[in-house]
Amino acid sequence: MAAPARSGAVPPRLSGLQSEPIHLTLDASAARRLLLARAIDEVDVQGKLLGPAERDQLEREAAQASRQAGAEPAIEAFLHERTRRLLAAVENRHPRLAALQEPQAWRRWILWVLPLAACLLGAALDRIDNPQRVNMLSPPLLGVLFWNLAAYVLLLVAFLWPRPAPHTVALTLQRWLAGVPAHGRRTGRLRPDVLARFHQLWLQASATQQALWGKTLLHLTAAGWAAGLALAIVIGGLVRQYRVGWESTLLDLGQVHAFLGLLFAPVVALLPFDGFSAADLQRMAFGAGAVVGVDEARRWVWMYLALLGLVVVAPRLLLAGWAAWRGRRLGHAVRIDLRDPYFAQVLARVRPARITIGVLAHDGAQRELLQRLWWQLADQPPPAEGPWALLASDKGDTLRVLDIAPDAVLRAAVPAEPETTGGWLQGLLRRRPGAPASQQFPDAAQRGLAATDLVLWLPARPADIDACPPVLRALGKPLLVLAPEVLPCQDRLPGSGLDARVLRLGDVASHWLQDGLLMRAVVDRLPSRQQAGGERLLTAWTEHNERRFARSMQLLARLLAQAARESQEVTGAPAGLRQLVNPAQREATQRARNAAAAAVLERLRQREAGMLQELVRMHRLQLPPQLATASHQDPFVLQRPVDTRQAGVAGAGSGAAMGAGIDL
Repeated sequence: MAAPARSGAVPPRLSGLQSEPIHLTLDASAARRLLLARAIDEVDVQGKLLGPAERDQLEREAAQASRQAGAEPAIEAFLHERTRRLLAAVENRHPRLAALQEPQAWRRWILWVLPLAACLLGAALDRIDNPQRVNMLSPPLLGVLFWNLAAYVLLLVAFLWPRPAPHTVALTLQRWLAGVPAHGRRTGRLRPDVLARFHQLWLQASATQQALWGKTLLHLTAAGWAAGLALAIVIGGLVRQYRVGWESTLLDLGQVHAFLGLLFAPVVALLPFDGFSAADLQRMAFGAGAVVGVDEARRWVWMYLALLGLVVVAPRLLLAGWAAWRGRRLGHAVRIDLRDPYFAQVLARVRPARITIGVLAHDGAQRELLQRLWWQLADQPPPAEGPWALLASDKGDTLRVLDIAPDAVLRAAVPAEPETTGGWLQGLLRRRPGAPASQQFPDAAQRGLAATDLVLWLPARPADIDACPPVLRALGKPLLVLAPEVLPCQDRLPGSGLDARVLRLGDVASHWLQDGLLMRAVVDRLPSRQQAGGERLLTAWTEHNERRFARSMQLLARLLAQAARESQEVTGAPAGLRQLVNPAQREATQRARNAAAAAVLERLRQREAGMLQELVRMHRLQLPPQLATASHQDPFVLQRPVDTRQAGVAGAGSGAAMGAGIDL
């Protein structure tokens, strides 16, 4: 029998939650708020910010608001509304904690401050080997160029051979800038612990986005450093006259010409600069003693500036822009896994669970035993086919039972590998995860088994475990075995490849006081997303049995009270000496007494029959024959009304009779 709903305590049912999406895609702002609410829930377990009753009220209001809004999908609407209300309540009590929902201020200015600092640092270097001359083979300048070329090679290798990277440096830098404690360490203070948990969740959800932010910062800093070097050369050229040339002990003229020709090839190819010959380089050697004019020195200075722009500044700015665009794009698509136990529990508190139990019984007597158990809960008899609705909670959770024929399960076969190469695509589609049950199990009974949330398997003997149908392993459903004996079946489970719990059938289904053990075992085997609904159904199950027991005790107490108050007046002459000496009067009095007892007994039998019928209806049982034909002994106490004179005469007569008896 379904538990009646209590007025004012029923939250709305979110119809959109039935679709059960796996992931939720949010923008960065919404994702931050959602993960901050999760961090608060997981850290504030003692209810310092929000108590359990306040959280329940908040979730009920959020569910009601999301249902009225009619947003699709309802899961996203509910989570948004719940997060908004939770953070609003926290903001009134701990504003600094609620402020974490906004991005940190340092993230906005560090993208400008750090590249600007690198540029100023590069510009402060007012010399490259010598403040009054530009060495074509300057180690600082060549180091900057070759370091960036090596970085481009690494980026190309990472692009052609992508591998997951931990991004440890970028994530550690962000944690340090945010002041987050070390990973996994609790301080015992609310804000630092919430901050640490929030950053852990946020960096997990947006690791790629944060890595792209780090790349953007790195590229901008490298571009700023190169721009600072170029600025140092320009500033030096404004206040002094450069001598441009080269010198080397290990390299000869030909090697220097080949090296500089390769180095300045992009500048000569892409910009309006003329090439240079070996004779030009020979004349520009510092040890040659030749005079290099200002125009030629200016030409080489501009070529070096153009080289820095082409090799470092422009590519780094392009890479920074690309990383920033990708990061901004990913910021609008942060994925939240709803299969996480936290979200499964949150949604289960407002989402009605629809639990279907498949019963696979090899013995008819075992199936009948369970059916009697189910029938004591249901409002209607089992249908001819399809699931049987047994119970509903006050929040809309439903419990259904589906009887599965053993022969249908034995006929079910696991999809086999394709034998020919021509059908590889069809085989792949059949074997893909999450394939519809209609593709895996063509039979209707088999599809019904695939649609169950948990399977109750009732083997008739331990040998049935060894002959486990392959479909039970292929389904991957939670399995609960109800066996005549536990140990023989439990010893055979490892060899069958099944992950199941074994219970003794007589311990969970022989009496209605024990059936709560069965429901407890069912709830423990359910997936996490159905745990909360299963707990509500278990509560409804227990309340149903308690109400039935209380009603039964009320019927018995009423019958006993009515029997104790039952009376029937006996008609006839009052007691006296005349009855002691007149047999006819004694017989008339006895007949009247028997008639009164029969009338009382008949009324008690009618009331008892009505009570038994009500008990049988409540427990969905048949009236046992021994109760239907139960005999009653003579449980009556007779009270005879007498007047004062008759009482005195009767007392005197009784005293005389007692005295005579003593004398005798």
